[in-house]
Amino acid sequence: MEEAQQKTDLLYSPRQIEIAIVLAGPVYTIYMLVKNYNILEQYEFSRNVKYLGSFLFLSLLIAITYIPYDIPNGAFQASCLIFVWAILKKYHMTKDEISDSSALDFRSNWTVVLVTLLGLIITLGIGTIVSILVIIAADVGLLPMTDFFVSTLEEMSAKGIIFWR
Repeated sequence: MEEAQQKTDLLYSPRQIEIAIVLAGPVYTIYMLVKNYNILEQYEFSRNVKYLGSFLFLSLLIAITYIPYDIPNGAFQASCLIFVWAILKKYHMTKDEISDSSALDFRSNWTVVLVTLLGLIITLGIGTIVSILVIIAADVGLLPMTDFFVSTLEEMSAKGIIFWR
């Protein structure tokens, strides 16, 4: 009779999570961290990442609307990466700790790449929806309409990117 194989839970490594935030943005990174913390039965960390991460992501999307386009996109990616790196360093298992555990193993890099593409599509979709909502809210007076914001909307409208006024 064959011995039953011990079940191993698959975790995302810290490096996979860091790469995902650069390639797909915060949405998939939040998913990866929540999934890992649920497997590790750290439900409080999972809940905190889910709610705080979602709040910070939506705040960033709204803030981006008011930030000048002179600032490169890499600055936003770097700030998100540093934030996630700090969380991983303080509250997550290291690659060596995961390797040493007999009950844990790593997810395939191909799985990470495939699902990262899905995360990128979701991030772009959410970003588009929030941007439209911010433009509508600013147009009806719920958010401030700065001169820079108005000139950006007029410029984008002139190029045919958006339809505004």
